[in-house]
Amino acid sequence: MIWFYQRDGQQLYYEIRLCEDGPGFELGISYPEGRVLVERFDTEEALASRFLELQHALQQEGWGPLERKAALLGAGRHAHIGRGTPYVC
Repeated sequence: MIWFYQRDGQQLYYEIRLCEDGPGFELGISYPEGRVLVERFDTEEALASRFLELQHALQQEGWGPLERKAALLGAGRHAHIGRGTPYVC
């Protein structure tokens, strides 16, 4: 799943996925300046805890869900129109 956020004309996204090289999960965060951070988790519980922490931190820092039009233009084939925000695919 991918979540898209915006703040002051900048965009970032984060993605949750299964580890490709074995059991576990990855949380990848792509920052506006191009930096990518990948965190690994052994359990769903650890991932869920970090997920909630990240969402709270982004909101505290002024990040909000990416608007529908911007999400569709910026995400290409990853975007879709859903009913909720932030945009997830």
